[in-house]
Amino acid sequence: MEKTDLEQYIVIHYHELLTIEEKAAYKHHLTTLKAENAQNPKFGEMIMNRWGTSNPDALELLDGGYDSFKKKVATRILNDIPNKVFINNCPKCGELARTPKAKQCRFCGHDWH
Repeated sequence: MEKTDLEQYIVIHYHELLTIEEKAAYKHHLTTLKAENAQNPKFGEMIMNRWGTSNPDALELLDGGYDSFKKKVATRILNDIPNKVFINNCPKCGELARTPKAKQCRFCGHDWH
């Protein structure tokens, strides 16, 4: 299991454990991706104005990029409240399952229903 997989797993599946600033930073990251992919630059600007954040604490979390953000968030959650996170590894190959409730491995196909 790659560490970045675990970090993404925590950010996505344990979103409720993020602080207000972390949630704002995550939303800003997604908004930036959407704005960058907008075909019309004015539309991209409107997206950023409407859903982006100007919260300096949230923006600071994204200073090192999204990978750095994921690492900070996952580290904080695993250090502060590890009992709230279920790391669902396949009992056969040990790889990280797609979701906390998954019962079939996406790597080896093992089924533990």
